[in-house]
Amino acid sequence: MASSMSMNETGASPSSGGAVPTTGDFVDLHELSKGWKAAITRAKDPSTRYEARVKNDRGNLPLHSAASFRAPLEVAEALLAAYPEAASITNNYGNLALHFTAWKKGPLDVEQLLLKRDGMTEEREMVLAMLMDMKENHPHALYSAGIDPKAVTDLDSMLEQVRKASVEETIPPGSSDEEIDAQLIEESLCPPDDPVEVALAGVIGCSAVKNQIRGLRRTIEIAAATGEVSKIPRHLAFIGNPGTGKTMVARKMVNILRNVGAIQSLNFVEVGREDLIDKKSEARTVFKTRKVLERAAGGVLFVDEAYTLLPSTARPRGRDHGAAALREIARALPGGNPLVILTGAPLDLQRVLSSDIGFKGHFLTRIEFPDATPLQIAHMFMAKLSEKGLMPAQGVTPQYLGELIKSNTEAEWRQERNGRIADLLLLGVRAEVKKRAVWDDTASKGSLSPMKILSPGSSRMPAFAPEEVFVNVEDIQNAIVNGM
Repeated sequence: MASSMSMNETGASPSSGGAVPTTGDFVDLHELSKGWKAAITRAKDPSTRYEARVKNDRGNLPLHSAASFRAPLEVAEALLAAYPEAASITNNYGNLALHFTAWKKGPLDVEQLLLKRDGMTEEREMVLAMLMDMKENHPHALYSAGIDPKAVTDLDSMLEQVRKASVEETIPPGSSDEEIDAQLIEESLCPPDDPVEVALAGVIGCSAVKNQIRGLRRTIEIAAATGEVSKIPRHLAFIGNPGTGKTMVARKMVNILRNVGAIQSLNFVEVGREDLIDKKSEARTVFKTRKVLERAAGGVLFVDEAYTLLPSTARPRGRDHGAAALREIARALPGGNPLVILTGAPLDLQRVLSSDIGFKGHFLTRIEFPDATPLQIAHMFMAKLSEKGLMPAQGVTPQYLGELIKSNTEAEWRQERNGRIADLLLLGVRAEVKKRAVWDDTASKGSLSPMKILSPGSSRMPAFAPEEVFVNVEDIQNAIVNGM
């Protein structure tokens, strides 16, 4: 990586004003800037912040890389703090970081940050002019960004189409204008013809996780194109507390990994301790684990809560064969078939990854799943509500729900459950709606009798009364008090 970097434009050195080293053993901030938290740490560290000034062989600064891979606002802010002039520096092809943000439909708050920089107010016109040029020469390319080239006649109409494309993004039911704006800032537009982005669009929140997966995708694509197969990550570790979305993302990763060529088939085998252990003997456990590995061949083996396989003195002697299952999985790691994904809480999973059983050095790609905020939990609940055919009544908005969850639960309690809180709340709400429908005479009178519906010659379609579909504020409050 380092050999492809040019000298620092300003001639600043990491410590004493000399030239920035173009060789040597240091982390490539261009890679970290694709959304990884380490980019922020290195950009803020006085001993490494000079890396924000280092260009690669295409003349891109780490800020260009961050913009290209839709890195979150925190990364862009850290890079600009380390090198404020980065926003106005072009690469070898005359492109600014802002151009990458526009092309890749990056976070709107990053675009706004770049536009606020000195001289950047004019760059909006440059980006629009670039899109106009694309409209003239390659109009079909605009469809992938949600822009209708037939509706564009000038810069103003192009700007209107760009805004319209953003507004047409899927919005959770019941979202207010403020919530729509917040989501547009948080989520970038999903290209309809990109299966990877379509898969990621189904994940609520987790922007840092999505950006790591985008970076992983780019690494795999580059490695495959250049024939450097050794650089393709063979196995993954998903680290996070319960309910942070590790299992859901792992299931989506099968399609993502298959689309980028990291695995050969869509085989996905999900197992836990009970699927690998045979209490009768260690030999049976080895046999059982081998069968699981064979089923996952060519695809992904997902081991949930892998740390539960570690031995414990609390279990009966002679019946704790978890170590045998771990050793058998470890034997398959060097070959990379199947690709193994391990999940667990940070400290628990680290026990497995740092053990001498054979896992060291095979899980270099680790994706951290942050705890869900009350507002993200609210968005998850609203999505689940819609999936069940229920509708939010007036006043039931993600903002209201987020505040309600925050004020009625402890942070530690939420940390232990995260997205599972949305499931708990949904169960409670459905119980409240059912309870209300049973005792509501108006609703019962408005419903059709099952006997009438099923009687010979009846053509009437059964239907729910509105009271049986709408979820109101009182339902939410009762569910939180009684069910959580």
